[in-house]
Amino acid sequence: MKKILLSLLLSMGLYASASCTGIVLETLSSGGYTYMKVEESKKTYWIAMTQRDVKVGDAISYSEQGWMKDFHSKTLDRTFESILFASDAPTNTHIKAPSKKASIMESSHTSSSSISIADLFKNRDKYVGKIVTVKGKVTKTSAQIMKLNWIHIQDGSNFHDMNDLVFTSTQNAPQVGEIVYAKGLVVKDKDFGYGYFYPLIIQEASFSK
Repeated sequence: MKKILLSLLLSMGLYASASCTGIVLETLSSGGYTYMKVEESKKTYWIAMTQRDVKVGDAISYSEQGWMKDFHSKTLDRTFESILFASDAPTNTHIKAPSKKASIMESSHTSSSSISIADLFKNRDKYVGKIVTVKGKVTKTSAQIMKLNWIHIQDGSNFHDMNDLVFTSTQNAPQVGEIVYAKGLVVKDKDFGYGYFYPLIIQEASFSK
């Protein structure tokens, strides 16, 4: 179960990862993963990565994926008060940053009862605390993370490269590829902890066709 949860965390893409380099102070490998206590920017903490050969004193680069509190490793029979799940840092430093897309405020999916995702991002202060409806395509779902289902929706609109809106719900998630109406409460600057921060997110969502 912990392996499934780890895989979900590493594949969700809910938060833009940050790259770090730390010095290994302690290392343990078990169950296909390597757990390392590292020192980075004068801070010490534990990280977990897919199993690898490292030794104390090595420098290791990694990209942050998500924090978990009170994580218990059955194979080590050890509980970590907090641990950062990480992936390998990108090795190609010569890749050019993608150019920004021109903003597209309208969506071909928008109906008389819905608003575009670009409009929501642009005018989030106007909509915060209100119930809104968006019509668009489901592009990704993640089930039962922090006891919620996470649904990504896009509608073809875009505001300053922001075109993917996350909805959280206790309802069953619609299928990827479906065009749905998604209704919920607009929340801004939402911090779930574990590194998951959203300038805009829709909570208590429901879905219909």
